Amino acid sequence: MSEMTHTAEAPLRITTRISLKLKRRPGRETIVEDLELTGGNIQGDTVNSGINVPLLQGLARAFYWQRLLDSGEVRSGTEIAKLEGLNPSTVNELLRITLLDPLLVQHILKGQYSQEMSMMWFTRNALPDLWQKQFM
Repeated sequence: MSEMTHTAEAPLRITTRISLKLKRRPGRETIVEDLELTGGNIQGDTVNSGINVPLLQGLARAFYWQRLLDSGEVRSGTEIAKLEGLNPSTVNELLRITLLDPLLVQHILKGQYSQEMSMMWFTRNALPDLWQKQFM
C-alpha cells in the first residue's frame, strides 16, 4: 500500500506502509494484519508468532518496491530512494531479497528459518543465484 503526494512546489514523494501490527500477548509477540490499512479484506488476523519483524518488514518493502518497478511507476531503485528519502544503496540492497527462492520466502513468513537469517545477514552477504543453494 502506498500513498503518493504531489504539489507544484514540492517534488513527488511516496510513503511505503506495511499493513502489519505487532501485538504483545502473554509471553510472546504476534504479528497481525492491520485491518485499517488493508480495508478489512484479509481473512483471519494472526500471521505468526516468533517471527523476525525487521525481516518481515524488509520482505514486504522489497516486494512492494519490486512491484513499483515492474509496473513502471518508478524506473529504478535510485528513484525509489529519492521518493522514500532513503540512500539508494539501502533500497538496492533490500531489492535483492526479491530474488529469494519462493519456498524460502514462505518459510520466512511462517517463521521456519535459520535464526542466523536476518535483514543484516541479507545486506552483508551475497545471495546464491540458484534457489537450491539459498537454503542454509
